[in-house]
Amino acid sequence: MGKTIAWAISLLFLLFTGFIGVYNAINEWHDAGTPLQLSVTAGVFLYGIFGLATAYGLIRRRRWSLRTAIAWGLCIAYVPGVAVMSYGGNDASPGSAIAASGAAALIALGVVWTTDRMTRHHEVSAAAKG
Repeated sequence: MGKTIAWAISLLFLLFTGFIGVYNAINEWHDAGTPLQLSVTAGVFLYGIFGLATAYGLIRRRRWSLRTAIAWGLCIAYVPGVAVMSYGGNDASPGSAIAASGAAALIALGVVWTTDRMTRHHEVSAAAKG
């Protein structure tokens, strides 16, 4: 039961960030004024793509989705902290950037852990059968 709940929550995170990431990156690409802001938009696009790919792999219980989950997690952790510093102006503090990225990294860690657990057993079972 617990693994199913973790799987469902992880899928929700992946699908939500996937769709929102691709949508926002396409609509906000022209709003980035500095290279750092452009890197945030590129990171949003990447976590969108990796989120959708990982969701597909997690639904299918494919082991390769662990690699895309890690890539998604790196992008998810990168974007908030850099966004704070690049869009925050003089009000932005390094502490708030670290807190934003740290919180996102904790969520990403949970998704990566769930992806590992949900795909590990399935691949072992498939190899044993075939």
